[in-house]
Amino acid sequence: MNGKERILKTFNFEEPDRVPMWELRIDGPHVETLTGIRWIGSSKETNLDRRGIERHNVEAKVHCYKRLEFSMIMEAPTAADGWRPQTLPDGSFIDEWGRVRVYDALAKMSFPTRGSINTPEEFEAFSFPDPQGPRVLHAFEYLVKLVNGEMAVAAEVRAPFATAWEMFGVQNFCQWLYDKPQFIRKAIERITDYNIELIKIMVDAGADVILSNGDIAEKNGPMVSPKYFDEIFFSNMKKEVNTANRKGVKFIKHTDGNINPLLDGLSKTVDGLHSLDPSAGVVLGEVKEKYGDHLILMGNVSVDRLATAAREEIVAETRECIKQAATGGGYVLSSSNSWYANAKLDNCLAMNETGRRHGKYPIEL
Repeated sequence: MNGKERILKTFNFEEPDRVPMWELRIDGPHVETLTGIRWIGSSKETNLDRRGIERHNVEAKVHCYKRLEFSMIMEAPTAADGWRPQTLPDGSFIDEWGRVRVYDALAKMSFPTRGSINTPEEFEAFSFPDPQGPRVLHAFEYLVKLVNGEMAVAAEVRAPFATAWEMFGVQNFCQWLYDKPQFIRKAIERITDYNIELIKIMVDAGADVILSNGDIAEKNGPMVSPKYFDEIFFSNMKKEVNTANRKGVKFIKHTDGNINPLLDGLSKTVDGLHSLDPSAGVVLGEVKEKYGDHLILMGNVSVDRLATAAREEIVAETRECIKQAATGGGYVLSSSNSWYANAKLDNCLAMNETGRRHGKYPIEL
């Protein structure tokens, strides 16, 4: 049974040969160590053009995921041909969504740090990227080609909730949500409409699953009052889910943080959840018991402990995750976020080896 077959059987709440394994992301330094292939995080590090960098990194990622015997791999759309970032004096840059990004040399990737949209009027005038722009799916299509059906391919879309607060900045987003809820509703709807078109295109290009990235919670709970999820965010998320389902694929929502107050709403909205953050009080076994007959679960070895714990502790934690959630299918083993650059690679590999050794069905832990 190959990785794609394993994932699809699991998503159907059946038991494959063993528990599928996957990671949302493996930071560049770990990819380099595991494959011997340099990860290119910045155009300043190479003479390759942007598309050449995309192909190079996709090749490295596929090589890495195959070595780890992962069952799924993910890729996102990228900016269209002709787009150029706006570089700011401090070295940061504004991306195609109006987000100010900073390059992290340790992780070898950029992160959004603040928004550049300061008024509702600026958002109304903002030109969205074209989901069908030239070679937006260049990296994604190349990954599909290289994987060749051996792993399930997840298409990454950015959750409207996350896109909005990244564009506006957290302070503006929260203030406008309170003062101008109809504006935020319209902004979320506009971003949702974009994602719907992108989902259709990416499934047609070979996606086996849609993964909505972007946090909606932090350690202490949801990032905004749960009432706004009930009134605005879940209904729009459901539109994306319905689009994916009509195209024959599942829709998985990623978020860190304490989502316990949102679990009922999420369980009625999406097909699955990642990462079920144990550091924020999400207990995998309890989620499995209450929702595991219809909600695909992905997680949840603590990403914090991957950086700090001893190897034997990670082995025990991984075994416990499998014990709590694997029986009956519907479970994918992963960390509670990703393999960050500051995680101990030996711990990550201990988790991977434990999954292969103890994740064989029938589960006997």
